[in-house]
Amino acid sequence: MENPLLTPCKNMPIIRIAPVCNGKIYVTPRHLSNQMDLPLEEYTAVAPAKSSNKLARLLTSKYESQIQTEEHPRFSVKYTSPHNQQEEVYLYILPLNHEKEISFEEGKFVTANEITANNQLFSKYLQKESGLLGMAAELWNDYL
Repeated sequence: MENPLLTPCKNMPIIRIAPVCNGKIYVTPRHLSNQMDLPLEEYTAVAPAKSSNKLARLLTSKYESQIQTEEHPRFSVKYTSPHNQQEEVYLYILPLNHEKEISFEEGKFVTANEITANNQLFSKYLQKESGLLGMAAELWNDYL
């Protein structure tokens, strides 16, 4: 049965932002499914190919009370949604210098290996992204 809350968003691009620090990815529980997922996600009616960087910054700024960093999201990859082949997902990385720069209720840092080993606990999006996010988290860890 289709979720009526998501019906208006069908086939709309999604911007997802993955906070990373110390080689780990920050996740929070989703209230509708209780699976862990990235804390920053938004459907957009705007064509992200033209303005995705601006939209990613706006999305991050909406949560300025939970995110205390001077860093900005960086585009990582565009892929097809695991739920709908017509839906595009724009994945961004938000590098953090210290884990205490982000704080959402019940949020925590996990490794890509933890996501792979316990995939039933994580959203299908995060399962699909885990390999890429793991590499990106490690790269930022080495870079910073």
